Amino acid sequence: MEINKIYNESNLETMAKMPNHFIDCVITSPPYWNLRDYGYEGQWGMEKTFEEYLNNLWKMMDEIYRILKPNGTCWINLGDTYGDKKCLLLIPHRFAIGCIERGWIMRNDIVWAKRNGMPESITDRFSKKHEYFFFMVKQENYFFDLDAIRDKHKTIYLESKKNVSMQNKSKYDSIEIESTHRQGMNKERGQNIVIKRNNLPPQKVFVDFIRARTNINLVVKSTELIKSKVEHWFRYDEAGFSFPSIEDWNKMKHLCNDFDDEFHKIDMMLNDFEIETDDILKNIDKGKNPSDVSDFWDIPTKPSKEKHYASYNDALLLKPVLSGCAEDGIIYDPFMGTGSTGEVAIRAKRKFIGSEMSKEYCEIANKRLQPFLLQLKLF
Repeated sequence: MEINKIYNESNLETMAKMPNHFIDCVITSPPYWNLRDYGYEGQWGMEKTFEEYLNNLWKMMDEIYRILKPNGTCWINLGDTYGDKKCLLLIPHRFAIGCIERGWIMRNDIVWAKRNGMPESITDRFSKKHEYFFFMVKQENYFFDLDAIRDKHKTIYLESKKNVSMQNKSKYDSIEIESTHRQGMNKERGQNIVIKRNNLPPQKVFVDFIRARTNINLVVKSTELIKSKVEHWFRYDEAGFSFPSIEDWNKMKHLCNDFDDEFHKIDMMLNDFEIETDDILKNIDKGKNPSDVSDFWDIPTKPSKEKHYASYNDALLLKPVLSGCAEDGIIYDPFMGTGSTGEVAIRAKRKFIGSEMSKEYCEIANKRLQPFLLQLKLF
């Protein structure tokens, strides 16, 4: 079966071609029931009843169970729907219980908090600003890389190598010598992770690019980033300019994405980094163990210029990709949409297979992924 390809067909058709224990990881978000008509025949989510919808999802999960490796992981994002009598149907909960009854082991029901979710006009209940991400496995022992998703210690961004010498500058030759001479020396020394970005685009190239595709007010409105910070990214004067951090860039980059080569080139340059740490604290680069709220993901939604309104935010996908699939593993997305899972998989040095019934979305996804697939062939 061809890898790094999106199949324009139902996921049941695609999975029927796969042998048992073929896939390392599954990450997907099925169309929510009775929420949106995507305009193509045979689409999921438009069943007459939610019971029929759930039965279709469980058929899919049975096939996923077959093709998933024994140590594989499965991540399903699912939102809820209100019924005719204004009653929340608890579809995610029903789905999860049905999966357990079919043999799946439920490891987490992760809450995805969407602070910038679509506003609602309802006045007799609270606005709904969360969805669920279910993390399931087939057996008690499975692949899970905790180190890849640990919360990092204080991170310091350096934009070029010329700034590295200023980090933790001291008159002493080494921290060992300093510790013998200074009482109560800085306890944070050696606990900083230094992220160096040595492949940033020229300032004018970046400012021209960002100004042509968005503006300060739109970035602030769409991302809740502070205006005083965003303004620096749009400035041509060297003294007032700064590049967005990797975290901030990934919060707002969807506003600049026309699914073209220029965007992907800028995106790769801004996300290209190296990590340096002191060797005093063992495993300092791995960071601290996630706290008791690690199953609460506060990640904004990602608006799209294309017609596919349910695009993932890449940050949402990165956690399951890094923690749930080893490098060079195969990730399958039964509802690939416009290709977010495929892009994140390639960028994280994984492979992908996707299914998507909409021909239009397949074309958008293939155009989006083409620069990344071409780059793979070059190496």
